[in-house]
Amino acid sequence: MKFINKTIRTMLMFVMLVSITACTSTTLATRWNDTEYKGPLLEKVLVVGVMKDDIKRRYYEDEFVKKIKAGGRHAVTSYTLMPDLKEIDDKEELVAIVKKAGADSVLITTLKAVKKEEREVAPRVDYVPTMGMGMGMGYGGMGMGYGGYYGGYYNSYQTVYSPGYTTVDTVVQLETRVYALPTEDLVWAGNTESMNASSADKIISETAGLIITDMKSSGLIK
Repeated sequence: MKFINKTIRTMLMFVMLVSITACTSTTLATRWNDTEYKGPLLEKVLVVGVMKDDIKRRYYEDEFVKKIKAGGRHAVTSYTLMPDLKEIDDKEELVAIVKKAGADSVLITTLKAVKKEEREVAPRVDYVPTMGMGMGMGYGGMGMGYGGYYGGYYNSYQTVYSPGYTTVDTVVQLETRVYALPTEDLVWAGNTESMNASSADKIISETAGLIITDMKSSGLIK
């Protein structure tokens, strides 16, 4: 019986872990691209992370550039050209930096919000294998297990009820826009939502992957 109870606890912990993991993900909540865009593929992207935390900004730009370059494309981090965004308050200055980067497009990501949202988790019933019950030579029926095949089936699992509860999710929202040069036309825009991410690094990595994949499928990059 101790072995069985330990097994049940292990299975429940696994089920809870799967449930928690399923809630920690980043999604592309909304997206748009200019279907009328007839320009060339974007070959060199200047990545700008508009974030108060300079370390997160640098990590975001580095991660984005790394993922862009992984596909044989080119990209430049903005912090190498303008370390302090607050010092750039004139359009001419920004235009000069873009030209210096030799970029044909600019990708700008802004932190829109960090929200707390309550969520109701419904009650659930799990069927946990009892592992060890119903496998001995029993009485009657079709051989293995007490009560024949029905007894063997009945004793092969145990139902475990988990009551419902209220949980609080942390949702991080980022907005990304991509402008093609020299026209400065908006060619792609999207909002990502990250729920219960374990770290800012995880959010950044997943966000970059989603956006680059969508830009590729939209025919903006190779």
